[in-house]
Amino acid sequence: MFMFINLTIIIWDNMDDFKHILNRIKTQLENINYPNGDISDVGNEIGIALGQYLSTDEELNDFITGLKHGISLTNGTH
Repeated sequence: MFMFINLTIIIWDNMDDFKHILNRIKTQLENINYPNGDISDVGNEIGIALGQYLSTDEELNDFITGLKHGISLTNGTH
């Protein structure tokens, strides 16, 4: 089971782009087929779904910052 990731820190041109990206991430994660997969495989699939939308290092860093924040909210390190 995968936890849904809140991606609101990334700003796109319109809500349709945002919804499309969320759907791509959902689809990528639902279709992981690695019998011996690990957490890096999850990261790889998210990267594949987001790759064409993150065009600068700043956008990538914003995503990573949001990801770390979401993790800290759930693992007690916030």
